[in-house]
Amino acid sequence: SIGLISEAQGRVSSMLTPTHQALHQHIKKASLVHVDETTHNRNGEEHTRWVWLLSSEDAVFQQVKYFRNKDAAKSILGEHTQAIVVSDQCPSYNWIEPERHQFCLAHVQRNLQQMADYSGKGLTASIGNRLVLLFKSVFRTQHRYEAGDVDEIMWRRRMQRLRRNIKRWLECGENVPASRYSGRCRHILKYEQGLWVFLNHPGTPLTNNEAERCLRGSVIMRKICYGTSSDRGEKFRSRILSVVETCKKRKLSPITVISTIIAGVVGKCDYPDVFGLTSA
Repeated sequence: SIGLISEAQGRVSSMLTPTHQALHQHIKKASLVHVDETTHNRNGEEHTRWVWLLSSEDAVFQQVKYFRNKDAAKSILGEHTQAIVVSDQCPSYNWIEPERHQFCLAHVQRNLQQMADYSGKGLTASIGNRLVLLFKSVFRTQHRYEAGDVDEIMWRRRMQRLRRNIKRWLECGENVPASRYSGRCRHILKYEQGLWVFLNHPGTPLTNNEAERCLRGSVIMRKICYGTSSDRGEKFRSRILSVVETCKKRKLSPITVISTIIAGVVGKCDYPDVFGLTSA
């Protein structure tokens, strides 16, 4: 019955609690962290909840929270995080020190593409088109550098030139007649430093695609199951998906890992450190 399934999920969720907490602490110590969030529905409630996700090189942590605000972001990242944080332009992350907060340039480019597609055309669309082309050049230059086609000196010189040009065209965009897009350019300029963190921290990605990939399982589950009905369901979903996505990163079998944890708890053995986080 549905009740028995829910009860079983609750028991498994409790067994996964130490692993879930260990994953969170492990990721908060990482030097580079991706963060993202997506909507989550609690059946019978009008208020939308949020699935928050943290992803590092070797681990994933998910948790359902009631809000998508600064306090929620601080609680999941750690208020005093020293990591390089890659995110979208959600204002919930604006408290992070600018020199460590890399914006997803793919999101920025998509926002500027809307400006380029402005139905009123004219100056607004023209400046939007110019900015989109410049951001495409940023990605092209980065890809050539990663492929070894240009050396670091040339890469840095081209990026600095692109940075100057993007800043100049964003300043022009502040004066376009469409207030929606002038405000968008003004906002990007305000946090302009966040576009270029990767220049000072090698290995920092230009996009937040990693977090979006890790969130895909939660999005698919939301579309299939239409949300959860209880706090127990939310905890089960967060914990099971954290383990599954971490297994994907480490090329482990989720069934084997979860079975090992359950067998250890049921057999009253020492709690299995399936990801080696206790000794990390």
